This record gives sequence, structure tokens and C-alpha cells, in this order.
Amino acid sequence: GYATRREDELMLANTLAKLPGDYRDVIVLRHIEGLPFEEVGARMDRSAGAVRMLWLRALKKMRDVMKSEH
Repeated sequence: GYATRREDELMLANTLAKLPGDYRDVIVLRHIEGLPFEEVGARMDRSAGAVRMLWLRALKKMRDVMKSEH
């Protein structure tokens, strides 16, 4: 329902706040704005391949942050 979605969003916001700027940007552009890697790369002034690697590292970091909080 709506409440759990709000909680998820808050948890995501808290987790994102703990990430380095590049990681936060790539997650926001990919997941919240739903942009393809090419577009994210254009916005971040990187190649699509570099963005994909950054995104994978950002996801791993996010999981680590979430794990350490539970």
C-alpha cells in the first residue's frame, strides 16, 4: 500500500544521502528518472560504459549501506 511505498522512499532517500555524489546521481537518474545509460552518461559527462560500471558499484554500495543499518 501507500504507507510502505512512503517508507521505501524514505529509506531510499536516507541511503542515497550516505552515498558519494556520483553514486547518488547515477541512482537518481537511472531509477527515479528512469533514464537509459546513454542519457545518464550525457548528463554526467561520461560514456555509457563508464556509467554502467559506476551504477553497478553504486548498487553494491547501497546494499552495503542498507545491510549495515539492519
